[in-house]
Amino acid sequence: MKLLRLREPVAGSHSGEQVLAAGSVLLQRWQQGEWQDVATDAAFQLAFAADTPDSGYQIDESQTGVDTPESGDHVDGLAFEPEERAIILIPGSWVWNGLETIPRAARRQSSAVGYMVEEQLAEDVEDLHFVCEPVSGDLCSVMAVASDKLAALKGQVERLGWPVIAAIPEYRILADTDKRSAVWLDAERAHFWQACGKGMSVARPLAGVIAETLFAPVEETVEEGPGSPEADDGSDLRVLGDATELELATFQQLAEVASIEESPETAFLASVGAVVPGNLLSGDFQIALKSDAGPWWKKPAIAVAACFVLQLVFFVGAGIYYKVQAGKADEAAKALFTEIFPGDSPSADLRRQITGYLNQASGGGGEFAGQLQQLSKVWTTGKPGELKLQSLRFDGNRGELVLQLRAANLGQLDSVVGKLSSGQFKAELLAANELEEGVSGRIRLR
Repeated sequence: MKLLRLREPVAGSHSGEQVLAAGSVLLQRWQQGEWQDVATDAAFQLAFAADTPDSGYQIDESQTGVDTPESGDHVDGLAFEPEERAIILIPGSWVWNGLETIPRAARRQSSAVGYMVEEQLAEDVEDLHFVCEPVSGDLCSVMAVASDKLAALKGQVERLGWPVIAAIPEYRILADTDKRSAVWLDAERAHFWQACGKGMSVARPLAGVIAETLFAPVEETVEEGPGSPEADDGSDLRVLGDATELELATFQQLAEVASIEESPETAFLASVGAVVPGNLLSGDFQIALKSDAGPWWKKPAIAVAACFVLQLVFFVGAGIYYKVQAGKADEAAKALFTEIFPGDSPSADLRRQITGYLNQASGGGGEFAGQLQQLSKVWTTGKPGELKLQSLRFDGNRGELVLQLRAANLGQLDSVVGKLSSGQFKAELLAANELEEGVSGRIRLR
């Protein structure tokens, strides 16, 4: 997970040797335990410029003065691994945060939430995007940010192809502090988070004044009674960042201070999950990630196509196999036909040719047809492979059929002779010869 942030420096701040003007925006990334600046193109800067008419919308390439990277390109080394994701922190001063009772039915409707907190805002709710996070019961932490700022952020993220899954205000990374209040002193900014569930970011010189307002003991607070959801018990205050002695002394007068050496960025990255609380990129500003793996249906489609191809290959292979077997059977049938009818040549339709011979034989007395029917009945009673027909000859003048059979033993030949004699024809074993494997015998049926 990569952590990025947009930094809006105060007037007179420096980035290297460059003096930064108020209203400019810097992009930074958290790497090796510190924030490092990332160079951005003119289109990125113009998108967030407050005095630019096209702020928040697509910047025409002719206005940038430089080539605009196409989607998927990365600016000056800001590269991502295929499955890597990013969270971007936006200036806390951009986001108003307060507590309000919001019914469950209205929490997912940005406009409905806006009208419920309209009196607390100095801007038109139509120009703001609202996010509601439940705190306790119907009490919610409501965040409001200018729609044009989010539109600018979404447009640049999609233009550059960054896999950003969430955008949260800077102070939101302090929310995971075991329900304790916290202050993060970050360069020229100070970020506050109250245990009741709201935060803010201010210029660092105002940190002491804001801390007295937020963390003053309950008995000294006039406007907020003990039952107020915004009242802070002041029992423990976590201080993060490099605080000065004066700042620590101010905080110690308000609460019991616990100085935390671990950076809030590192702690946040260690605890963040797939769902980021306080994500401002919701509703119309939700970003659809572009994955190298393609859309969700790509892998199932590949699996279905692979199964289809494998099935097709199987059917083609089976067809070829059975075609070869059919060819061998056809050749064997023709060879047997030539042996039975030496004077004739097998035709293309061998079945019709044999049927014709049977009809002719039936017209001359029916001996041949009857003998073949008797033979077929006997043949079907045996086990496959026990008998092998070596030759078959029919003498029309005598009306007898001579068979040359091969069997496993002499007993099988005697059994065939007995079964053939059970009908209207008489069978007799003319001769039998022992082979290396089995017995060959000649049988006459008349």
